[in-house]
Amino acid sequence: MKTLIHEIGVIDKQGLKHPVNFQAGLNVVTGKSSTGKSALIEIFDYCFGSDENTIPKGVITNSAAIYYVALAVNEQDMVIARDPNLATKAFFRRVDAFDSEEIDREYFSSSYFRPLNEFKKHLRDFFLDIDDVDESLAARANRRFNQKAPTPSVRSFTSFMLQHQNLVANKHALFYRFDEKEKRDQAIEHTKIFLGLVDQKFFHLSQEKERLSTDVKRLERQKETNKRTSESYKQKVAPVLSQLYALMGFKDEPISLTKVLQHPQDAKDQLDSIIIAEKIVHSSDAMTQRYEQLKLARNQKTSELRKLQRQAASINKHIQEEERFVDNVKRFKSPQHVHISASVCPFCHTEKDNLRQSAEKLQQAITKVSGNLAQARPMKAKFQSSLIEVQRDIEIVSKLLTDLNQQIAEIEKVNQQLAEQKSLYESIIMQKAKLLALLDTLNMADDAELDGEIKELKRKLKKITDALKEYDVQKGLAAASLKVNEYMASIGSHFEFEASYKPINLHFSFETFDLYHLTPENEKIYLRSMGSGANWLYCHITLFLALHKYFVELGEKCAIPSVLFLDQPTQVYFPNFNRDNSATFEEQKDQEAAQRTEKERPVDEDIKAVENLFSQLSIYCNELKTKNGFSPQIIVTDHADNLTLANGVEFESLVNGNRWRTRGLIDPVPEKIEGA
Repeated sequence: MKTLIHEIGVIDKQGLKHPVNFQAGLNVVTGKSSTGKSALIEIFDYCFGSDENTIPKGVITNSAAIYYVALAVNEQDMVIARDPNLATKAFFRRVDAFDSEEIDREYFSSSYFRPLNEFKKHLRDFFLDIDDVDESLAARANRRFNQKAPTPSVRSFTSFMLQHQNLVANKHALFYRFDEKEKRDQAIEHTKIFLGLVDQKFFHLSQEKERLSTDVKRLERQKETNKRTSESYKQKVAPVLSQLYALMGFKDEPISLTKVLQHPQDAKDQLDSIIIAEKIVHSSDAMTQRYEQLKLARNQKTSELRKLQRQAASINKHIQEEERFVDNVKRFKSPQHVHISASVCPFCHTEKDNLRQSAEKLQQAITKVSGNLAQARPMKAKFQSSLIEVQRDIEIVSKLLTDLNQQIAEIEKVNQQLAEQKSLYESIIMQKAKLLALLDTLNMADDAELDGEIKELKRKLKKITDALKEYDVQKGLAAASLKVNEYMASIGSHFEFEASYKPINLHFSFETFDLYHLTPENEKIYLRSMGSGANWLYCHITLFLALHKYFVELGEKCAIPSVLFLDQPTQVYFPNFNRDNSATFEEQKDQEAAQRTEKERPVDEDIKAVENLFSQLSIYCNELKTKNGFSPQIIVTDHADNLTLANGVEFESLVNGNRWRTRGLIDPVPEKIEGA
């Protein structure tokens, strides 16, 4: 997102303003130690919604009443600010055109302060238009209080914008805030949103896809349940129908079971005309034959049940035996020693050791057997699995046997009723009513309506799935990674990596946020293993310049602000500059040269490396400005000064008055600081 910082400043407790102005492209704030250079990145971070005030304690924090940042987002000017005494609030004020002259203590009226969370959401709306990032409503339902997933925050942007002094050449970390896993995971997860690969519609489509998929599965389960229910009733129809035909005395089936099941309603109509008193065949032995068939079937099932019961008993016995065997093996111990006397001939007194040898062989055999027993694999689990299968078979056969007994009992009941001179037709009517009730149930299980619903849902599901395919997030992230890798190869070739890493071949993944150098042998060397502060620095610089080049080319599709802070990047060359108190950079450079031994690298070589670093930053900004109409705004805070740049740009034009050798951010420093 095209973003430009106009000004970062402090309003002190006496109402005085201490501004630092910036221009498009590359900016350099240079000066000696303890002047407030590193405070600029912290002030920006604090005003950009940080929950924690990390501005270094000292003159600035003792003096400050208001910290502010004036910036433009897509040419919309605004001022954001924080009052250190109002930790849970932040200031936001939109303006038609920023004018530094308007900024004073009265400018920061209390009416523009709002709760910090509300402030961050309001600021985010200038970069992103998104409210719901849940892809799964089921996952949301599992969260406490049915909370939405965390939406992208402007705080995630800072990971791509800020390279603090302790981070810019760090071998263990690349991104700000990634030391906290939750923030790291959120930034990575939201990157597809920041890069414009997905929008609000994507998440709503994902939610709808999940909802429709759930409905389809529910209806298919219902259909399967209906099918099982229907099959269960179909199994009940056969014996009832056979019993009815036997009671009527029919030798042949007037309507087959298959036809009854295929057309239940039609079968009901036909049975009404068939099952009548006039058509009863009183001389038929159909009932007797059915009775004998049922008894034979019962005998077979009884035999099968007894066999299964014996099998279950046998398995149970094996399980008990194995438990006893395992218990005995645990208590069994082989003899440690064999004590046996030699045999002596009573006549010649000659000793024989045959018995000793046999005893030793016996001990070896016992030891081997005991070892084998101890290592014997248990069979209990297999026995238990077999037992479960047999028990299930017993349950099925028992149910069939119960059904057979019930059918036999019904015939015996009818015969008893006939013996008691009751009407056969009454029994037939009762059996007919029972059959018709079952046929009605089969009609209820008709799945035609369910099939229609499932078909319609699948049609909608396909439409949504096709719409989601257009996003293809994984492909987009892979393409973005390839583009950044291409840019890193070009940018990195201009920096002074160690010879063993030339040509530098850095690879970055938007899916994992890992960075590594790939050797010609395809060995991945990660940042932490590369060695040398210069390598670590240039890995950071190369990656972030490549990222922002890619962000700029995405234009308005990319939500990440086109701003990059680099705090003290030259510290790898001048580690002693953290004690820089000289009036000029030249004086400090001479002191550094005097402190170095003959074995150390000359200061002039380090100056050349530093000049190349700033030259490449300047070239980078100018090239992107020419190609895209704007470039990222890079703000470098450092000790380096009076450098000669390779592209002919005057270093003084980059400093633009922000040289702090005789002053600091707070200038002049109040003689007496209120509250200090």
